[in-house]
Amino acid sequence: MQRQAGIKRQVGITSLLALLGLESIAVIVTYQFAFPIECHTTDLVELCRGLRISFISAICAVTAFVILMCTRRQSWQRLRNLMRVSGRTHLWGVIHLSGVLIMFLPVHLIPPQEANERFAQVFMLLATGGALTAVGALCWVVRPANWWHWLKGENFQPLAILLLAALIPFLAQMLEPLWAVEMVSQATFQGVALLLSAVEPEVFIEHSRAWIGLPGFVVAVASQCSGIEGFALITGFMAIYAILFRETLRQGVFWLMLWPAALLASWLFNIVRITVLILLGKHVSPELAVNGFHSFAGWLLFIMLALGVLYLAQSVPALRRVERIKRDDTTLGTDPVAALIIPFIAFMVSGIIAHAFWENPAHGYPLQAAAMLGALLWMRRPLRAQIQLSLDPFAVTVGLAVGAVWVWFSAPAPSEDMPVVALSGGAFVIWALIRTVGTTLLVPVIEEAFFRGYLLSRLDTGTLTAKVVAIFVSTALFAALHGRFALAALAGLLFAAAMLRRGRLGDAVVAHVTANAYIAAVALYTGQWSLI
Repeated sequence: MQRQAGIKRQVGITSLLALLGLESIAVIVTYQFAFPIECHTTDLVELCRGLRISFISAICAVTAFVILMCTRRQSWQRLRNLMRVSGRTHLWGVIHLSGVLIMFLPVHLIPPQEANERFAQVFMLLATGGALTAVGALCWVVRPANWWHWLKGENFQPLAILLLAALIPFLAQMLEPLWAVEMVSQATFQGVALLLSAVEPEVFIEHSRAWIGLPGFVVAVASQCSGIEGFALITGFMAIYAILFRETLRQGVFWLMLWPAALLASWLFNIVRITVLILLGKHVSPELAVNGFHSFAGWLLFIMLALGVLYLAQSVPALRRVERIKRDDTTLGTDPVAALIIPFIAFMVSGIIAHAFWENPAHGYPLQAAAMLGALLWMRRPLRAQIQLSLDPFAVTVGLAVGAVWVWFSAPAPSEDMPVVALSGGAFVIWALIRTVGTTLLVPVIEEAFFRGYLLSRLDTGTLTAKVVAIFVSTALFAALHGRFALAALAGLLFAAAMLRRGRLGDAVVAHVTANAYIAAVALYTGQWSLI
């Protein structure tokens, strides 16, 4: 069977990192909302906290690896050369995906209300699944022997850098006593009080218990969420950057000027974070503040801040002894594999932000649509080369069938449960227009590019067994994303059939667009916006 040019490619580092990022997002969302675990209520408090720190360490290590590959072009090229000669076995991909599935087993095997009581079982599944996921991913992209050969050729410097990044969360733990310093905690509380007083007349502060807030919503700022973690992230990633550019970086200026400024920015950022958290808890939703914004606006946003500092360091000529070497013309925006993945990452991350900042995430859909549109425009050239659209009768028929079945088996939602019930007339019209366009045009391209264009094609090595596994895995993950598992699984199978019939990713996109357009039309006609 013929395949569209560019669909079937070898798994690369970029796509692997993107896949790991998506899997991390799925783990965060699942264990934050659907299956929350509170370490202090378990019998294995330290083990629970250790698991959390290990997860953060892994994210820090991956971030450091991205920095390393972006700044050391020669190292990246040597690794790419080893990837080309690696004789990969499909077994490592199966091990990786098996690990991912194992990490989600607690959600299906243990009732959510028993999660903390049965944490020992949860820990075993998460630890085992995480180990299989990591090992399978690494060996899937490059053989173990070639990893060793690459590290040896780099004098094991990447290994030292990754180890340093993985230790950043432990550095944060070592710095936690700083929160007990009265000057630090009082300055932070006074900063938060100053911002709160600009919008609220009465601010409550009790230094002895580290309490601060407004009437009706008060938070206890423990050392773990005091912003000390931001100091550790800034320092750790700046140290990594200093090692990478030790030959050209003006170390004195870097550490004596940029580092204190970065720590000050981190401290101010934390004041704003605590202020927003309190305002959300007071005026929007305590649950959103504690379980949403508080969790996501901590270490994730501090990592983003640290990367922003490094970007600034890279852009300031005064920090360089010599001029930077001009980069080559290869850009991420022209990478055909990245084009299949990055829009989906934008889709997922913007969804997390909507959950973090809106009590009703549906109200944040315009932000999500903007993120999706921006990612698609960025990747428009490689996507256009891989998605050739035509009104194939089979694809259109498949789409109409999926849309009709979805509507038929979807129970109408009560009017008081509608996600847009609180919107005014003008706001509702704008929201409905954005939601319709996003659902019918943006989402189908993004989901088909990832699930069929990337995931299914990556797993399908040409044999009948591999094809069956590829269809099953891509369909199962597609269904898990949509909640209505059985209906989404049927849709995923039919979209896969539309693509595989002629080997054209565009046919799957047409089928998906048709299905979503049918569902959106019914939603417009009946007012049942819960359908989309």
